[in-house]
Amino acid sequence: MALLLRPVGYWCLAWVWVVIWAVGVLLAPGSIAYVYFDDEIILGQVLGDTPFLGIVALVVIVVPILVAVMGPGAMFWVPTMGWPLAVLCFIYAFRGLRPSYAKEPLSYTTQAPRGATLGPPTIGTVALSLKPVRRSRFTDTIMKWYMAGWDLHMEIFLAALPAGLGWVCLFGWASRDVDESLRQGLLVAGSVLVLISCVLVTRALRVLFRRWRPDEGAVAASV
Repeated sequence: MALLLRPVGYWCLAWVWVVIWAVGVLLAPGSIAYVYFDDEIILGQVLGDTPFLGIVALVVIVVPILVAVMGPGAMFWVPTMGWPLAVLCFIYAFRGLRPSYAKEPLSYTTQAPRGATLGPPTIGTVALSLKPVRRSRFTDTIMKWYMAGWDLHMEIFLAALPAGLGWVCLFGWASRDVDESLRQGLLVAGSVLVLISCVLVTRALRVLFRRWRPDEGAVAASV
């Protein structure tokens, strides 16, 4: 019975990760679209009524936080955390239907050092699950993206920062009460910054993928 239910479980888990990935993908553009289509949001008026010290605090504190969260976080790590796990679960679901996989586990878990991965703080090591027991060239490629999405890499963080600043610019452009010439400038600047991040992140990923080794320094536990 466990062998019969195993592919069903992986299939259901795959769709959970698809939903998580979809939410992550829509997070950054969705927030901009919300501001653009909601006529009640008057960002220009709010900024105009904000005192000087408030503007300074906004530039020095709020904007850098938004850049870090919306760039590396919302535009890269959140989407990249989801889709590799969804693909792996679909693979295990189909493998679970094949008799040649009936006598072996399909995935396993490794333990990563505390602070080495994304997520809330933990007391001990962090479990990285759904890694393939039987590797292939395709699963190795997916695992590179898996580790790019779950490991903390400063190269990725720095490369994605321009996209975060671009999101801030596009957020300002989405507010209809901002001066039209300023809006167009923000649109161009935001688009260019996002494209710059795409190039920088691609370069950083190529370097990381060349360095990647499966399960390097990890303790594995089959499941």
